Amino acid sequence: MTLRMALAVMFLASGTALAAGSGDLDYVLAASLPPGIADAFAGKPRYVFEARLNPFYLHGDFDGDGWRDTVILLKEKATGKSGYGFVLKRGRVAVVGAGTPIDGMGDDFSALDAWHVEPRGKVLQGASDESPPKIKGDALMVIKTESASGLIYWNGKRFRWYQQGD
Repeated sequence: MTLRMALAVMFLASGTALAAGSGDLDYVLAASLPPGIADAFAGKPRYVFEARLNPFYLHGDFDGDGWRDTVILLKEKATGKSGYGFVLKRGRVAVVGAGTPIDGMGDDFSALDAWHVEPRGKVLQGASDESPPKIKGDALMVIKTESASGLIYWNGKRFRWYQQGD
């Protein structure tokens, strides 16, 4: 039995079912998901997880409530549009992109090729004349290398976009 098959058997035998969202990940990547992430997307068959960036998920306190949240790369099955799935406290899910538009930036982030967590704190002036937001938690910096970047941040009610660089 190969190592991959052995890990798959152990993972499936553990009682943890692979959610619809993890179906496109190989067994090793699916087994690498933090607890609760696959379950949070079990009722959202519209999406599959993507692993086109390394890492394919990040942790931060995105809504500023003091609890660790996770953001994972997603793809909308029907359209192939890419985006981000934020899993917040108690498995609450918010999707940005992957068919869900944000602040005039569209609903597909497949061209973005880098990302990282931007720690809570002062946001520097971005590419527009718009004043930088006061963020309540960590933000997600998404980047098209050698081109543009933006912050996805929680404003207390929903995720918003702030154009960081062009």
